[in-house]
Order: sequence, then structure tokens, then C-alpha cells
Amino acid sequence: MAGPERADTLLTVHGQSVPALIPTSSLPDALPEVEEGLLRREPCTRFEDFLPAVVADALELELADGLVYERVELGELTAQWRGRRPLGDVYFGPMQRRDGWSTATCVTDALAFFESAGFVEWLGRLAGEELEFLRPVTAYRLERGDRICLHDDMSDPDHAVSVAYNLSRDWTSVDGGCTIFGSVTGITPLPTPVDSPIPLQRWEITDEEVFVPSFNSLLVMKLGQEFAHGVDEVTGSRPRLSLVGIYGRR
Repeated sequence: MAGPERADTLLTVHGQSVPALIPTSSLPDALPEVEEGLLRREPCTRFEDFLPAVVADALELELADGLVYERVELGELTAQWRGRRPLGDVYFGPMQRRDGWSTATCVTDALAFFESAGFVEWLGRLAGEELEFLRPVTAYRLERGDRICLHDDMSDPDHAVSVAYNLSRDWTSVDGGCTIFGSVTGITPLPTPVDSPIPLQRWEITDEEVFVPSFNSLLVMKLGQEFAHGVDEVTGSRPRLSLVGIYGRR
């Protein structure tokens, strides 16, 4: 593996200058050793301190100040801000940046890392099956009062694994916005507005797990109609920031 390249620019993060050039080749070193098929036993698993600290800092700055977001609301169940992409292309193509914003090289590298063969192979070891990259990770910003209803992400039967990389610093349970994961025990259809892209439903779960957002952590969730996950209401004054992606079985 090639050695680290010398930084060609500097990025100011929390008042400090840090290298803005971190080669993609250095990022797979952050991947921890995992048990083959761990998600079969623990279908929702979190990894702390997932990326190098300087990369996490730069990604936090990008999501907080650099991206343009669009509002997404589904009835009274879900309300959030999603990183905007070109019109008609919700999940593909580059996310839109604010005018005049300069994205650090390490941010571009980190976003590409979530699409890399090494990362997908690592997820496959966790899942115990061969996976493939489906679409780029998307940024989400939840503010006070926002939430995401329980859902299974099974719009496609080949969806296998979801990842949520958290960038919410110094978060506590008092701030709300916790990820909820559990086994489905019932689904109730709800009245659905004509402009909703999906039918609205109320999910009931058991064996509930609650994950308070943790900065620079990766939450990996096994997908299937037997599982559901969501985010409870944000009650704090700061935005909850994350990158979310879905991977499919090959």
C-alpha cells in the first residue's frame, strides 16, 4: 500500500488547520476485523471511531455547512432534510454544494470509500453473503421535531444491508434522534397522501434496540421484512447529521 501523500491544501476544522488531502488508499486501514456472518447473530451492530478523526471532522463540516438539502415529509410520520441531487435523480449523481463551497479532497475520497470494493467486501463478511454496491451514500439532516418512521428499506427484495455513518458530535439521549431497531410484529396500513412515493404504514416491533447517535460511528443493519428501523424525534437544538447507504445481495 502506498504511503500517505503530503497535504496539498489545508482545511480549517474547529479552528485548527488539518490536511485536506488524505488518499483513498489509506481509508481501508480503518476497517476493523469482523466475525464472518455477524449480522445473522446481531442484525444491528455499531462500530465506533470508524474513520480517521481528520476525515470525520471534514465530513462533519461538509454536511453541516457545505451541502444543499431538500425537505422530505411523509404524512405525519417522517420529516427530514435530504442532501439534494440533480432534479429527477434522488439517489445518484453528486450531492449539491452551496455556491462558493470548496469540498476537501479527503471528503471526496471518503464518499468514494463507501462505494469501494474493499468496503463492500467487508460488509459482505459481516452479512455472510456476497454484496454489491447499489447507490452512493446520501446525507441526512434532522432538526428539532424531525423524525423517521419505522420502515424496512425493502422496496427491492435484493436489499441486504443498510449503513448509517453518524456525524452528530457530543450527542446524548436528551437530544432525541436515536435509531430504533427491532423485529417486526405487525404492520397497520395508514391513509396515504396522493403525492406520497410509498404507502404509509405503522410498524410494531419487539426486541427493540436503541442507539444514541455517536460521532464517527458506523451502524450496520441487516435488512429484511422481519426487521424495521427508524429514528425517534430530535428534541435538541442541534442538527443530527448522517450519511446513509443501502447495499444489495449479488
